[in-house]
Amino acid sequence: MRAVARPPEDRGVALVTGATSGIGRALATELARRGHDVLVVADRDVDVTVRALEAHGGTHTGLTADLATPRGVAATARRARELGASTLVLNAGVGVHGAFARTPLEDQLRLIDLNVRSVAHLTHLLLPDLLAEGRGRILVTASVAGEMPAPHFATYAASKAFLRSFAWSLRGELAGTGVTVTALLPGPTRTPFFREAGMERTHVGRLPKPSAARTARRAVDALTLGRPEVVTGVQGAAMVAVARVLPQPARAAFHGWFYAPVPPSLAVPRTSSSPLR
Repeated sequence: MRAVARPPEDRGVALVTGATSGIGRALATELARRGHDVLVVADRDVDVTVRALEAHGGTHTGLTADLATPRGVAATARRARELGASTLVLNAGVGVHGAFARTPLEDQLRLIDLNVRSVAHLTHLLLPDLLAEGRGRILVTASVAGEMPAPHFATYAASKAFLRSFAWSLRGELAGTGVTVTALLPGPTRTPFFREAGMERTHVGRLPKPSAARTARRAVDALTLGRPEVVTGVQGAAMVAVARVLPQPARAAFHGWFYAPVPPSLAVPRTSSSPLR
């Protein structure tokens, strides 16, 4: 490992799930740049990511785990405890694009296991340690997609609505404990997701998007300051504003258009499951 200059304060270990691609990798990089040692958790490319983080100095650790399974969550919690992680970035997620009735059930259930169940499970395992220390930071990656119903992206949007509500609820429970919870609501971001999920020809897929690095900088700023929530990107802010003024039927119609193909094709729907974070 090369010796690289570090910030003057060692900020401790940060667990980052889904840390090898997209926003997750950008979050891991930003945390390493700011002086954290990072525990990189994902189901692939872990060693490559750990080596990349070494450019920022520190001691970074990788764990290959499938967080859609209880075994993967338990292994992650065990390693985080061993390293004394005091920052939890719960970012791993998957998206399933297409009409709900015409996408594989196993893809939908895996989405729920990864996006929802793993976050609740991992938080429940690790939160007592943070409370015992009287300090800690938790970042939960939700999405502006969770602000409205989303035809063609139904289970994903519902999972992100859960995560935002969970983060805010947990924050209320933890007031005064020294542990803060921040919800990250990224808008459409320039990552491989839209290509991998077959969404390049959707309205949202064609939008210009900010980089994952920019999203990560804003997210880590909010996490460090203990803020309750951060929305990133011009499109993200616009979607949140629209969600607050439109009635529910109009929200669903607008959001469904956002994720529909351009031009729409009802005969051969594009359905795909792909890692998002």
